Amino acid sequence: MMPLVKENPLDSEPEAGSSKTLKSLWLPVSTTPTQKSAQIVYGCAFLLVLLLTILSLILAQWPSQVFSGDPVLTTVAVLLLLLTTGITVIIWRQPQDPSPLPFRVPALPVLPLVSIFVNVYLMMQMTSGTWALFGIWNAFGFLIYFGYGIRHSLAGNNHQQPPATSLHLPDS
Repeated sequence: MMPLVKENPLDSEPEAGSSKTLKSLWLPVSTTPTQKSAQIVYGCAFLLVLLLTILSLILAQWPSQVFSGDPVLTTVAVLLLLLTTGITVIIWRQPQDPSPLPFRVPALPVLPLVSIFVNVYLMMQMTSGTWALFGIWNAFGFLIYFGYGIRHSLAGNNHQQPPATSLHLPDS
């Protein structure tokens, strides 16, 4: 007698050929997440961040040329938007884990993409002086964190903190 082993839905069977891989982008094989669907989402998310960064850079550095109808920059911006839309649809088509979670992002994957675009676009408009100050303050923060915070952290220690005692004031 062989014991029954329940398969993990994240384990995927090997697929032969690139046509099946391309087909799995639009029509996933399974309704539960697999290792392949996770890899597709990770790869697409990386591409989306890259495309949105390039689009934000173009829109922040040359907005008048893009919106005035410069054929090269306008074409590049439109192509980036079309690629972003296509990759968003690929992510949207992938199966999601049905288990209940305390919090789920609403309007997935559109809301996270809009937030990435807005934040990167705002970062692209910062001056070099602002970036320099950001780097200096980050260096100070890292020095404090690594110099003091890790050594005095209770997270790595197995010590229990003593219970807080309440101050009892005598009746007057």
